[in-house]
Amino acid sequence: MSILRRSLAAATVLAAAGAGTLVNASPALASTPASCSSVRQIGTTRVLTVGGMEAASVKQYYGCGYNYAYIYVWEQYRRTHSNWDLYVHVIDHTDSGSDYGVGELNNTTRAELWGAPANTAAHCTHVTGYLNSTGGSTSTVC
Repeated sequence: MSILRRSLAAATVLAAAGAGTLVNASPALASTPASCSSVRQIGTTRVLTVGGMEAASVKQYYGCGYNYAYIYVWEQYRRTHSNWDLYVHVIDHTDSGSDYGVGELNNTTRAELWGAPANTAAHCTHVTGYLNSTGGSTSTVC
């Protein structure tokens, strides 16, 4: 059965059950960094809480031989703030004095930010991300 037919069948079932309207029948596609079209998440997701509000997610991805740092600002935060600063980077545990795969935006309204490709895949790493001055790190992946 095609995606369109499955979507229409689901909409018909929901409408018949009085469940409301079907807004988006297809799943959202995940973003990818500009330099690699096939990445997968590694490690845990860190949720940043700002002023009691869950505001952003920090993640580490692997693809095309590189690690990537990623941060996404949640809609509830974006709706209540006019701009923000974002910073993400990969921490290589063999060289903790350097930031790899840095991404930085200041005074932005963008919802997401990918760091540059980090040539750290052969090492234990984690990602740290900041929304304004609130930061957090993902789990370590080796």
